[in-house]
Amino acid sequence: MTKLLINARVSEKRIVVENEGKIERFFVEQPEGKSLIGNIYLGIVERVVPSLNAAFVNIGKGKKGYLHVSQVPGYFLQDNKQKEGTIRDFIRQGEKIIVQVQKDESDKKYYRITGNIEFPDQALVYMPFGKYVAVSKKLPEEVRKQLKEWGNSAVQDSEGMVLRTAASDLNEAELLEKFARLRESWKRIEGLAQKQKAPSPLYMHDQFLDEIHSVIETEQVDEIVCDEFSIVQQLKAELKDSIPVSYYKGNENILTHFSLQKELESLMKKVVWLKNGANIVIEQSEAFTIVDVNTAKFTGYSEKETAVMETNRLAAIEIARQICLRNIGGNIFIDFINVEREQDRQALIRILREELQRDTERTIIYGFTSLGVLEMSRKRAKPSLQDKLMVQCPTCQGTGVVSSPATVAFQLERELWEYKDGDYSEVIVEATEDVVAYFSGEYKGHLARLEETLFFKITFEKIEFAHPHYHIKRLVW
Repeated sequence: MTKLLINARVSEKRIVVENEGKIERFFVEQPEGKSLIGNIYLGIVERVVPSLNAAFVNIGKGKKGYLHVSQVPGYFLQDNKQKEGTIRDFIRQGEKIIVQVQKDESDKKYYRITGNIEFPDQALVYMPFGKYVAVSKKLPEEVRKQLKEWGNSAVQDSEGMVLRTAASDLNEAELLEKFARLRESWKRIEGLAQKQKAPSPLYMHDQFLDEIHSVIETEQVDEIVCDEFSIVQQLKAELKDSIPVSYYKGNENILTHFSLQKELESLMKKVVWLKNGANIVIEQSEAFTIVDVNTAKFTGYSEKETAVMETNRLAAIEIARQICLRNIGGNIFIDFINVEREQDRQALIRILREELQRDTERTIIYGFTSLGVLEMSRKRAKPSLQDKLMVQCPTCQGTGVVSSPATVAFQLERELWEYKDGDYSEVIVEATEDVVAYFSGEYKGHLARLEETLFFKITFEKIEFAHPHYHIKRLVW
């Protein structure tokens, strides 16, 4: 039985799809890290860059928005199939423009924005500048044909729409009512843009509610439990008893109540254990993600090949799950254990493809490299779970390692030599216990010889620090 659990009564809002005690989908939204995807802004063009064929637009939200020429209405509304012109033909510095956020900013990247505005609904998506009608491929061909004919009769001028799977459950009058409501939303935004100064927000998309609707659309949900009464009321009105919706009133956090908190915490760990005692290690970086498969404690089979393939099979299933739960995007490299036979490689690719079928983001599996590493990529539409919930370690600056006590001790020695011939009688050094121990223990005898050579006494004062560290506190004449 698949449950949709919604934790929305506190500041950090979370959505979990749970089946038999196992998490199948997870979404978290923090107030300061709230996604801007879907938001519409009146922006002002700050810079046009012909070399990039793009412009940078100030939307009033930290980093600028990156607007490629292909996303400017004047460009994509051209009648000819072969689009012509450069960014300077369609936009100029200081110009106001209505844009929508397609992709959130990251540490090193700008917001990705577009002038091709979309207004989504459960049944259809209205596009003021779409110029085409599309229908969900999940529907039977005859139904798709009927809906497309209706869509073409409803749109005017440059309008377009995408009819979703849910559109087949509505009659033409209901569809027309939804279409008119979305069209009116665009008219209101156009009117608002005439009155406001740039940059300013015109429409704030509720990403949390949109994620709830996405889960209901794409997952086979049997029950919904939510701890926020207003959302419960809204879902009951929308679903009309097609899925049971209940209100959780308990004081204990809803995810703790359903014994899911520990599994959620494990999503932040590098090592993920498999049920046979093997494990996978996930290393995320700005450039790519590496997943390493290890037999670890697994000794369940006498034949080595059988043990290796069983571990790889379980790992492939769990890797697909972890990629989706952690929302890992970009280039991904998987180092399975000794996959030399082509039939084994193809079997692992099949498992990954099957497990990723329900993934909402586009994934491409390229195959095994000459080094035997599986190469794949996943669309990076939103920040990963790590980017959302974690910050860079101030001690190691994201490297995962720090200088050893020996390295720090040698660095101190080099600095002490710089005070030779300075007429000092004593140098007082603050240092962590491990650095002091290296000088007085493993570095035994050298401290006394160093004092004789430098002609001053070296006095240590122990301090506490997050990693091996020293600081020359005072020079005594």
